[in-house]
Amino acid sequence: MDLIKEIILTLSDPDKKEFEQFISRKRPGAMRKDVDVFRKLFSFYNGGKKNEISLVGDQNYHAIRKRIAKSLTNFIILKKSISEQKENKRDGMILMISYFIERKKFQAAWDLLIKEEKNAEKSDNIDLNLKIQRLKLKILPYFNQELFPGIKAKILDLQSKQAKLDQFQLYFIQIKNDLKLKIAEGSVESPTQIIKGALAQYKNLKAEYKNPNIHLKVIEMIRAEYIVNRKFKVFAEVAQKYYQEFSEEAFDDNAQINTYAQIEYIMSYTFLNTRNFKKSLYHLAKLEDLMSKSETVNLNYRGKRMAISSFIQVFDYKIDQAIEQTELFLENESNKITIQENLNLSLNLSGYYIIVGDYSRAIRILNFMSESDKYYQKEMGREWLIRKEMILAIVQTSIGNTDYSIKIMNGIESKHKEMLDVDQYGMVRHFISTIKTYIKNPHEADQKILSQFEEKINLRKERVFRDPRLIIFYAWMRSRYAKRDAYEILMEEYKRIE
Repeated sequence: MDLIKEIILTLSDPDKKEFEQFISRKRPGAMRKDVDVFRKLFSFYNGGKKNEISLVGDQNYHAIRKRIAKSLTNFIILKKSISEQKENKRDGMILMISYFIERKKFQAAWDLLIKEEKNAEKSDNIDLNLKIQRLKLKILPYFNQELFPGIKAKILDLQSKQAKLDQFQLYFIQIKNDLKLKIAEGSVESPTQIIKGALAQYKNLKAEYKNPNIHLKVIEMIRAEYIVNRKFKVFAEVAQKYYQEFSEEAFDDNAQINTYAQIEYIMSYTFLNTRNFKKSLYHLAKLEDLMSKSETVNLNYRGKRMAISSFIQVFDYKIDQAIEQTELFLENESNKITIQENLNLSLNLSGYYIIVGDYSRAIRILNFMSESDKYYQKEMGREWLIRKEMILAIVQTSIGNTDYSIKIMNGIESKHKEMLDVDQYGMVRHFISTIKTYIKNPHEADQKILSQFEEKINLRKERVFRDPRLIIFYAWMRSRYAKRDAYEILMEEYKRIE
């Protein structure tokens, strides 16, 4: 491996200048040739036209390369330790303590070790604490030997905890690989046997099956694997089987109440997305019970609970109630939820408004969302940003600002072109095309034209409308063509795909 090349390819132009100053700091004149060779290597490795061969043959070239390699290594170590200290990482202090030990400044080193040990224990940093105990051992032959039994006991305890953490990492990687295999085979079995079989292979984890953190991690892995493969209903089935097998024996530790809440939230959200509102409400009720027992859980999940609850109300012929409760929640609780939850609930509310034809309130919400696209994409993701723009286009169409609506939709197609090329989001283009068709000839647009369009794009509603938010868009659009109430159509379409 060419170490110089590997390091040079990680350096920016400011790093390059900083390194040149670094190698010239002691003997500027004597190091001039080293700087010159470094510059040529930097240019060569970064695709410059200068040829390294012109340097080969110089009797000092090999020695210069060795010096540059050593200086680059020292430069990277120093730069890394400085950046970590700026980020309040503690490894920089460990380097300082090692410096004092090498120079036999044992009292100064010991005082710093005691301080860093408190920080490591406070943050439960096992790896750092082990480093601290090992440095204490270096000092003990010359300083406070009577402390050896306590340090020995602590090292053995930390090593056991570290081994457990390492085994957890191995275990989760093994579970993930086994799950991928099951998904590839099309299995819908509970992963319980995979979990227990893997646990049995790690002596430090054998008694951990009742650990709710393990179950949460496994559910999140299952969810990630199935959702990537767009198998929402299969995930719901697998997750339900798994949940039923562990829930009774795992949910018995009040110290883990936030973990239980996350599991119940995932289960409720999963069944919301598969339109199984009965099961979604069942897990939502369990989440609400946990919220009543813990203020922390209440703070963490009040916004998420509201989002699920209001969606279910919309599809239970209670859209007025969903609007009223969401409005009241945002009025009274917006300062107690995250920015993301606030934006998500607000956008959901604007979607409810367009279904009941209250476009003035919808536009009022959207007008407050005045940050840049870059901001919303960073905070909420690109899919959310497209949804916001589509709702704005719908509102503008509904109030007669058709030119502005077309401008918004053209912007979506232009700014998110590569995303809309993906099959998962291809429906957005068809939706835009259908709205534009309506805008051009609103009086001639009818159900027959819409049906012909749906046949043309092979619209499979049972697949496309898994997400309740998408069916809200479609209901509004069909209401334009069918000249009917959007909420009536929403419920009609929902019943059709149940």
